[in-house]
Amino acid sequence: MHEINYSVSFSKPHTHYCEVEISLNTADLDSVVFSMPVWTPGSYLIREFAKNVEGVWAENFSGEKIPVEKINKNSWKADTSKRKNIRFKYKVYCNELTVRTSEINSEHAFLSNAGVFMFVRGYENRKCILEINLPPGWKKISTGLSKDSESVYSAENYDVFIDSPVEAGNQNILEFDIKGIRHYICLSGKGNYDEDTLIKDFKTIAEEEIKLLGGEIPYKDYTYIVHLVEKGGGGLEHLNSFVVQFPRWNFTNEKIYKKFLGLVSHEFFHLWNVKRIRPEALGPFDYDNENYTKGLWVAEGWTSFYDNLILRRCGILTDEEYYEFLSVELNDVMRFEGRFHQSVEESSFDTWIKFYRKDENYNNTQVSYYTKGAIVALMLNLEIIKSTGSKKSLDDALRILYEDYKKDRSAGYSDKRVKEAAEEVCGKKLDEFWDKFIHGTEELPVNDYLNYAGLKLVNENETESVMQDFEVKLIEGKLIITKIHAGTFAYESGLNVNDEIIALDGIRMNEELLNSFFKDRKKGDKVKFLISRKGLTEEIVAELLNPLPKYKIEALENRTSEQEKVLLKWLADGNS
Repeated sequence: MHEINYSVSFSKPHTHYCEVEISLNTADLDSVVFSMPVWTPGSYLIREFAKNVEGVWAENFSGEKIPVEKINKNSWKADTSKRKNIRFKYKVYCNELTVRTSEINSEHAFLSNAGVFMFVRGYENRKCILEINLPPGWKKISTGLSKDSESVYSAENYDVFIDSPVEAGNQNILEFDIKGIRHYICLSGKGNYDEDTLIKDFKTIAEEEIKLLGGEIPYKDYTYIVHLVEKGGGGLEHLNSFVVQFPRWNFTNEKIYKKFLGLVSHEFFHLWNVKRIRPEALGPFDYDNENYTKGLWVAEGWTSFYDNLILRRCGILTDEEYYEFLSVELNDVMRFEGRFHQSVEESSFDTWIKFYRKDENYNNTQVSYYTKGAIVALMLNLEIIKSTGSKKSLDDALRILYEDYKKDRSAGYSDKRVKEAAEEVCGKKLDEFWDKFIHGTEELPVNDYLNYAGLKLVNENETESVMQDFEVKLIEGKLIITKIHAGTFAYESGLNVNDEIIALDGIRMNEELLNSFFKDRKKGDKVKFLISRKGLTEEIVAELLNPLPKYKIEALENRTSEQEKVLLKWLADGNS
């Protein structure tokens, strides 16, 4: 028995448990160690999935119990001396529906495999076979795993196995083909979607991205797992599948639906950028520890640049809609001082301790490698287009990295190689660009780059009026400050997060009054805040400042022919 055999059952799904069994031939080993990953690829945070494991025990194929000892936080050692074949069993509690965690209930089971199936140390490269035992009434299984029979699936190794989540129940499954390759849209939960519209839009996005990367389809089939939820969102990419969440009744809201299609575009794009074109550190994976890389600004940032651009190229977004979506990313970075304190490389490297643990000071000290990475990608794209007379773009650098992958599928790219690919396309050295915007934290001259394409940034808050530049929340009837941004009057005056606002200029405040209080105030005016801080009242006088900027992208009235060419190269078909 050279493969690892897994089985999963749901004897009482309403209790949120699944039962897992791992069977293998232990040959002449005296012991075997079974370990649960502490994180899942694509979501860079230690999540300690072993916390949900219960009832661990083992036996040989004759039913004789085998001693098992827990040896660290996520590993169990089974005594296999004089026992050739063993079964290792445990239960997992699954009651958290996100794209990176699992949920089991009376309606369905979603298994994010890294948090359910342990690996056998030393056996990670062996074929994994999974038997899924459905409870009565459940009829459907959706997964990127290879289907061997009605309830048996397989993967060539453990990496592929846990990179293939499982949805089981009675989900609605839509299908379409591209070049004879089958695609499955699996919709779990009720929603007001139109089946034909989903098929058309998902297929259009897939075809556009396949065309961008040369027309080759790098998978035998593709599974979209879509969880329709009351509220929530997000997505997680996998080798030949993805998982996303979307509020079930929002399909008829055109703007929200197009944002959702941006998520679909993003996660599908990852099947190239991350799952195949990947930083060196992201494979083979270390499932016990953090996997550090400075390259997430490429893995996620470039993907964030392309997700809505793909929607523009395939006609789902107009130019104006695309600029609006792009402005959201610009404002996420350009309004706040965090861009001067953390580079995109630092943001990538520190994701394990910062990105998923944002606090009220986040925008003042940090940036997202998603959004700042996307802006840097935008600038790099325009740098390449301008330098090559609109003959080349970032598309060509991406294709170079994809060709690297096809030459050696086991290797990831180095930080140096990304720069080399960009320089090869650009036809010049990019040392200054890298020093300022990749390694460094200099101001991003976005407006200068947009000008290449006949566009400009407009600050909608460029006014003598002031605005409420701090965020509040009504908690138990009290107006509590929840965020204060560096550079604002609230920050400079000494107001703090968790301060309760009682009165302004002697006027008792409520939500309605606070929302209108600053409307007629001007820069330089002074306002007296009466606050409660840790149970003690205090007065703080704030001198009002101009509001934080809020940017939008507009077209220049008279574009030159050169600017038109740059814009066309940016927005048009990736192979134009």
